[in-house]
Amino acid sequence: MLARVTRAAWRLEQAERERAWALAAAKTEGASIREIATAAGLSSSRVHQVVTDADIDALDTALGALRSAGWPAPEDPGVDDGDLAGRADIAGRLDDEVEWIRQCADWLEHLDREPYPTVVNLRPESDWPRRFQVAADLSRVVAILRRIAYDIHELARSRRIEDLDQAAVAEDPRAERRRRAAEPALDFIAFCRRRKVPHQSTPQLERAYDAWNAERYERGETDRGSWEAYNPVREARNRSGNWTL
Repeated sequence: MLARVTRAAWRLEQAERERAWALAAAKTEGASIREIATAAGLSSSRVHQVVTDADIDALDTALGALRSAGWPAPEDPGVDDGDLAGRADIAGRLDDEVEWIRQCADWLEHLDREPYPTVVNLRPESDWPRRFQVAADLSRVVAILRRIAYDIHELARSRRIEDLDQAAVAEDPRAERRRRAAEPALDFIAFCRRRKVPHQSTPQLERAYDAWNAERYERGETDRGSWEAYNPVREARNRSGNWTL
């Protein structure tokens, strides 16, 4: 029991060291004390005290030794998909990012040569033969390059793949594929605005939910088609027996 207490005390000390490094690093990157305090669940005065007392170089050296020993616990869910190969180590991750940069270069060359953009498949190769094509226009290329820069920044600060918290957004490889293609999830409100669906019209709103779920299914965001996906407007109509929500 005493050995367990000693081990727990050591883990708490290392966790506090990790937190101090994270707070100081966030301040160095330009985050405000208030933003850091909100993210950490601490008071602004406590964050200011930790950041002021922290020696980020010493903390970075200490954490390097800890990470080589396996601290912290692995956070990467380990996406296993042929379309997302090269996720097992940092060198593989860099090769993967280089391939995306080459694709962006090809798309920019195409945009410079042709009046129309090429297309990108949002669904991974494992979803074949299903496809969902979107235009690789200039705005998408810019978004992908910014995503690559953010991920490479994480790689530059990491020593092991287990240190990365941006390797994937979800266990679903399709969600990771969409992230890498800089495609956000389809928002229902934005979908209604694009289709110009009036919010006052309950019948049209019910059909809009079906159309939204159908497009999400086509994009690979969900395994449930519109015929089985939850439709709150229909559920309310079935409960009340009329079109009133």
